[in-house]
Amino acid sequence: MGGRTDAAMELLEHVQHDFGEGPYLQAFAQDRAISIQDLQAAPAWTRIAAVVGQLHVAGVLSVPVRLAGQPVGTLDVYSTQPRPWTARELEAVAEFAAVAAELVTAGVELANRELEVAQLRQALTNRVWIEQAKGVLAATRGTGPDAAFQQLRATARATNRKLAEVAQEVVQDAQRDRLAARAQQDPRARDAEARAQAAEQALQAAQADLAQRHRLADERQRAADDRDNIADERDRVAYERDRSADHRD
Repeated sequence: MGGRTDAAMELLEHVQHDFGEGPYLQAFAQDRAISIQDLQAAPAWTRIAAVVGQLHVAGVLSVPVRLAGQPVGTLDVYSTQPRPWTARELEAVAEFAAVAAELVTAGVELANRELEVAQLRQALTNRVWIEQAKGVLAATRGTGPDAAFQQLRATARATNRKLAEVAQEVVQDAQRDRLAARAQQDPRARDAEARAQAAEQALQAAQADLAQRHRLADERQRAADDRDNIADERDRVAYERDRSADHRD
C-alpha cells in the first residue's frame, strides 16, 4: 500500500462508476465489506478487467461508511501485491470507517446548526425591518400598525418582492429623506455643498483647459511635421536637379 497507487486508484474509481461494477460499488450496494485478494484474478467484474490489467493494484478491501445505519460511501484500502486480508485488518478498516462516519455526522450536524442560526438571524433581521417600516408608514401616512402592515404586504405582492425587502426599502428611503431635510436646514451642510459644487466646476474647467492644451499641442506638432515634409521634398527636388546637371556636364 502507498501513495504511488493514488493515480491508479482514482482511475479505478472512475472506471467502476462508468461501468457500474467493482468492489466499491458492491460494498456500497450490499452494505458489507468486500475483500479481494487479487483484483486482476477476480472473475466477477469482466468489464473493468481491461483497465485493471494496466493498474499496479492487486489486493482491495472496501468497507461501507454508514450514516444513520445507511451506507453513504466506502473506505477503501489497496495493495500493490496479492494480499489475503486478515480478520484483524478487516476489523481495523471497519473501525476507521466508523471514525470517518462520526466525522461526517459531526460535520453534517454542525452545518445544520449553522444553517439554523443563519435562518434565525435572517428572520430576526427581517422582523426588525418590517417593524421599523410599519412605524415609518404609521408616522408619515397617519395609519395604524395593522394598516401599515397591509400596505407593505400589498406592495410586496404587487411588485413580486419579499415583504422584508419592501420594508427595508421603506425604512432606507425615510432615512435618506431625513438626512436630506437636515442637510437643508444646516448652514454648514449648505456651505459644504456649495464648496463641493465649486470644486466640481473648477475640476471640469481644468479638464477642459487641459484638453484644449492637448489639442493645440497636437496641431502644432502636425504643422511642424508638415514643414519638415515640405523641406524634405525641397531637398529631394534640389538633389535631383543637381544630379541632372551633373549628367549634362
